[in-house]
Amino acid sequence: MEITEVLPIKSLEEALSWKPLSESLPVIHLKDRANYSINGSDYKCHERFLTSKRLHNQGLPKTLICHDMQGGYLNDRFVNGTKSSNEYTFYNWSVIDTFVYFSHNFITIPPIGWINAAHKHGVKVLGTLITEWTVGNALWLQVFSNLEKRDNLVDKLVEICKYYKFDGYLFNVENELEMENIENMIETVSLLRTKLKTAITHSEVIWYDSVSMETGKLIWQNQLNNHNKLAFQACDGIFLNYNWKEEDLAKSVANAGNRVIDVYVGIDVFGRNCIGGLDSYKSLEMIRKYDLSVAIFAPGWTYETLSDKNKFNTMEDTFWRKLYPFLYIHIPCTLPFSTYFCRGYGSKKIKNFVLSSLDAWYDLSKLNYQPSVPLCLHDGNFPCNSYVDGEAVIGGGCLRLNGNNENTSYHRIFVCHFEIKSTLYFEITVKALKPYDSHKIFLVALDPYGMPYKMEFGIQGDNNMFFNNSDDYSCIIPDSKIYNLTLENGWLLHKLKCEMVGIIIEVAIETEEPLLIGHLFINDGSSS
Repeated sequence: MEITEVLPIKSLEEALSWKPLSESLPVIHLKDRANYSINGSDYKCHERFLTSKRLHNQGLPKTLICHDMQGGYLNDRFVNGTKSSNEYTFYNWSVIDTFVYFSHNFITIPPIGWINAAHKHGVKVLGTLITEWTVGNALWLQVFSNLEKRDNLVDKLVEICKYYKFDGYLFNVENELEMENIENMIETVSLLRTKLKTAITHSEVIWYDSVSMETGKLIWQNQLNNHNKLAFQACDGIFLNYNWKEEDLAKSVANAGNRVIDVYVGIDVFGRNCIGGLDSYKSLEMIRKYDLSVAIFAPGWTYETLSDKNKFNTMEDTFWRKLYPFLYIHIPCTLPFSTYFCRGYGSKKIKNFVLSSLDAWYDLSKLNYQPSVPLCLHDGNFPCNSYVDGEAVIGGGCLRLNGNNENTSYHRIFVCHFEIKSTLYFEITVKALKPYDSHKIFLVALDPYGMPYKMEFGIQGDNNMFFNNSDDYSCIIPDSKIYNLTLENGWLLHKLKCEMVGIIIEVAIETEEPLLIGHLFINDGSSS
């Protein structure tokens, strides 16, 4: 039986009787990232050959986003997408560690599109287990009346996670518990974490700051303390409620010991009893002052609150631009690497340069790898890059570089860590929006001794090709370079092949005129 949509599990009975409906699902496995990141405050859109300090990921504060939109399971629930337009999408994946899909159903299973979009970027995806109020209390009384039933529930949670290939759960108990069941709850969380780790080594269970593990009362703490510390110790992290003050952050740090980065301090973007909206960065700045992780709840505020959904990208960029100084940009490292820059939707569909459908569409599984910073940090009024709907090599849209911006025309597309052991294969497909537009493509690499090396190639004037490389030291084996340029349906395809040993750490383009980027491909001959 083919699954066409993903839906939540609404009751304990449904969970205990759950069985997979088909043999497999079209889910992408979690991609690797490099073991270091770059501080968003160090990233400069137009600075040539970025030399930002590399920060080892171990010990860095993390960023979690919790997607909560109108109850969930909107047009994102369809496995193969839907014909619709102006839907919510997300594209700032490079600064995210964990994505949580949230609803108020008992077990929230993340839709396939969100799992695929996140996994492509190396972002973990968690479902949600939630119980609330008197109905939630009754459910746990039923579960704990028979520990065999509890064990069966845990086993089903693991099976569901393995089947849909997501990476764990947010565990949210927003109801009171009997004193005698507090220990049972701690054991349940611990058992789920242990069994998930056995099945999925990178899995996570995160506890939401809600019911007290001392009294069983529903009292949100807004800090890590004795009321929630037992739950914290039983799992991989805690998601603190949103109504904290600075003194709560200091107390959380003191109580976390060597697990400070496992404390995710909540920010409600809707600003319910906290600083949110476009001022959310003020909350994040305070959180990072204490080197704590953050859980950003309902970032879709940028979409939900707009009456004109056509303004979504502008609002989204404004919101995230303010957050970037307090975030960490993660680095792609998996080869082969290929992206058409599509954001998972389009007013039409294009395949291999040719229009294949005039119907609007929305399918987050078709969201391609996005630039390291997919918005302009330099100037929101005159952004250096943007997204174009309706122009593409494959998909619904592509990346647009907007040309000269305050006397600089250098556009960084990726900071990366692509290890080339034998032969570099590089392709980039571009479309000039003005005749005879000159543009340079830059590849920055480190040679085996860690010395920087630069290649630049492209066209000048009337389609005159050129290729330059540094004379001081080289990753490239002499006379191994093959560089050519072809034209197809108005798009220019640059192809470079050369024997080299080194690490590609940056891909950039210099152009004074607007330029569309439709495809980027990088591979190493030893992995092909």
